[in-house]
Amino acid sequence: MQRTVSLVLEKNKDLYALIILYNRIANVHIQYCLENQTLSKNDLHHLLYKEIRKKYPKFPSALIQCARDHAVEMLKGNKMNVQTKKRLDSSIRFDRRTMKVFLESGTLQLTTHVGRNKYPVKVPVHFQKYFSWEVKSLNLGINKKHCLVKVVVEGKVPEQSRCSEVLGIDLGLRNFAALSDGQIIPSKEINRVKRKYAHLRKELQSKGTRAAKQKLQALAGRERRFMSGWNHNLTKYLASLPYGAFAVEDLKGIRSGRKGKVFNRRRSNWAYAQFRSYLQYKAEEQGKFVLLIDPKYTSQQCKNCLYIAKENRKGKIFHCQKCNYISDADTNASKNISRRGSKIFFEQAVVNQPYISNYEALLRLEKIHISAA
Repeated sequence: MQRTVSLVLEKNKDLYALIILYNRIANVHIQYCLENQTLSKNDLHHLLYKEIRKKYPKFPSALIQCARDHAVEMLKGNKMNVQTKKRLDSSIRFDRRTMKVFLESGTLQLTTHVGRNKYPVKVPVHFQKYFSWEVKSLNLGINKKHCLVKVVVEGKVPEQSRCSEVLGIDLGLRNFAALSDGQIIPSKEINRVKRKYAHLRKELQSKGTRAAKQKLQALAGRERRFMSGWNHNLTKYLASLPYGAFAVEDLKGIRSGRKGKVFNRRRSNWAYAQFRSYLQYKAEEQGKFVLLIDPKYTSQQCKNCLYIAKENRKGKIFHCQKCNYISDADTNASKNISRRGSKIFFEQAVVNQPYISNYEALLRLEKIHISAA
């Protein structure tokens, strides 16, 4: 289990120069890979290493290898896109040969082009739980005021939770989330904040003055930080609930398609991926799981008789045309998500975790198979 510890260093001229040199070397490797259509690290080492050492004699050899590996991974991720290139001020990577991190004492040791140097860093109190974890790598970046350090640490995977229930979570625009236990998380406050910042941006952009541009820069990031804080608080609460797994819809590609200017704008501001990533790592810390469910027909299917029809849902109300079951539409969808998640979770539990496959779990699994049939 890995976590990232974000720290801040005072801006340093030597570190800034190191970042520029590292990214130039990475771009040399990227250019060669694209010209020769190869991703072989061995070929890159034999053909470019001596040339780079000759051009930059004070640049550490271990960092040259880090830059080479970084370049190859970028190209793999971009599928050899010919426009791939690192910005000269983008973040760089250190491995265990080129850095040492002492979180408890607040000290970093980094290998640079001017030698191995120590840098003091302030570690926030909430990162103290990672003092005993193993440091795997470090990323160094810069912004206008500071050097930004992200330390990747690795710890033991916690024991799996013995809770056997699955909580279904239906995410939406009207309600941010509806839970299968009946709880509703409204999105009224989120929509208010988003409307406020959208109005401010529109007014300031229409003026176009220097003062307006300065105000826009000051506002930048406030909405993002608000949404991040909201997701942190909500996922922390959800992860603390007595459930062994959390089922959410796999909404990859949700932003595709055209459904009107207003709806598309609201949908584009939907922080679903952030919510899921936060929930995933907070659940993992407690030995719990996040299950991705196929979203097809979750809002059209009756949780009672499993009948599927488009006519079942009419706005906020779900009214089954077959069994006359009536419920809130989002709550009904969350219960369908929970049922589908339970099937996946208990099938995996029976195979992989014998201690969960007790009499009650087996009966429930059998009931799920019968209802699904």
